[in-house]
Amino acid sequence: MTQLKDWLSTTKTDDQSTVLFLIKGYFLLTVLCFIFLLMPFSQNASNTLINHLFFAVSIVSTTGIAPTDFATSYNFYGQLISLFFIQLGGVGYMALSSFIILKEFDRLPSISARLLKLEFNLPQKYPLKAFIFSVFIFTILIEIIGAIFLYFGFKEMGVANPIWNAIFHSVSAFCTAGFSLFGDSMTSFKDSSLITITILVLSLLGSIGFIVLLDFWLRIIRRRKSITLTSKIILFSTFLFWTAAAIAIYVSNTDLLSLGWEGMKISMFQSISAHTTVGFNNYDISAIDHGGIFVLILLMVIGASPAGTGGGIKTTSITAIIAVLLSVLKRRKHVTFFRNEIPAPNIYLAISSVVFYIFILAIGAWLMLLIDGDNFAFEQILFEATSSLSTVGLSTGIAGELSYASKIILMFLMFVGRLGVLTFGFALISKAPLIRNKPGVEEIAI
Repeated sequence: MTQLKDWLSTTKTDDQSTVLFLIKGYFLLTVLCFIFLLMPFSQNASNTLINHLFFAVSIVSTTGIAPTDFATSYNFYGQLISLFFIQLGGVGYMALSSFIILKEFDRLPSISARLLKLEFNLPQKYPLKAFIFSVFIFTILIEIIGAIFLYFGFKEMGVANPIWNAIFHSVSAFCTAGFSLFGDSMTSFKDSSLITITILVLSLLGSIGFIVLLDFWLRIIRRRKSITLTSKIILFSTFLFWTAAAIAIYVSNTDLLSLGWEGMKISMFQSISAHTTVGFNNYDISAIDHGGIFVLILLMVIGASPAGTGGGIKTTSITAIIAVLLSVLKRRKHVTFFRNEIPAPNIYLAISSVVFYIFILAIGAWLMLLIDGDNFAFEQILFEATSSLSTVGLSTGIAGELSYASKIILMFLMFVGRLGVLTFGFALISKAPLIRNKPGVEEIAI
């Protein structure tokens, strides 16, 4: 452990080196997961190399898209290995290593601090020590409690090996991975309120992020008078997007409308699944009408919240852009939300995140359309690409039928989605040279 701390202390801490360090870490995790999945002791059935690699990328990025049935592909040992990498990918390998270092030395190397802020999108002055301990404690407690509830739910439904199924699905849900040991995901349990609600709560807690969880804990023990603006925005936007999308999915699908309240419950589950990027489904996605598919794509693009286990553009970025729009329409000089001004650097990051996300998604979907556009519908390919980049895991069922080239594109999108589009952008573009003289100012037509 001392050698690890010394090595981290001597590692370069400039922006470019920090980003590359994070990318190398997730690349190494993916390679290790791939090697373990290739081992005969992990497999139930033979699979192609590209499918094993696809599974490895999907597991580490906590996406959940599968080229073939996960449970029949890997035995207990393969599933256990997958769960380990889901945990590392979901909570973040830097959070775990930083927790171990703090327990030993009570101080983080500067590279670890920078990596944590980058990996979890934390504000510059956020208390890292409290955050790291909260990540570890909340993860253990939430997953244990979730597994207990799921155990009783699976036992009631007569599921074989309820303990292992409960543990696996609790971790998969909280890490918003979406991997299931059931071929139809959660479809068989749509009538079990205990299982459905537990999965929803776990995915919500994972997606809203550790900033919100820590804020509430500090408020409960009275170390803070109120929760932060970030937490208020996350909670407000999560509830708003979830309910609005659930209603939109419900009214967009004639089959769900015919089911009445049961159809609404299915819509609420799928709305949460797409918004939190957990990727479980309790309804056949390919049976949803075009209007519902469109809503799910929008939800996946928005994604979860910062400092959580989900992907997407993030709710705070979308909220910041909405705040900019409202300020422009109301002709205000400042961008505000909940009567608080949002700093300009945050606005720039939010806009950059949205623009770069759309750019990567457009390129990925375009390439897939060139390759497989004659074999699959436009909305199917766009859905798979969006689900991959936002690390959601929902699928229209075409992932296993795509060509090798399209699968490679999806793997690239999943990897970029786990890193974060801006993190990937920072790695591509080196730091620009300083401009010595003040640039000229000239208005442009907007």
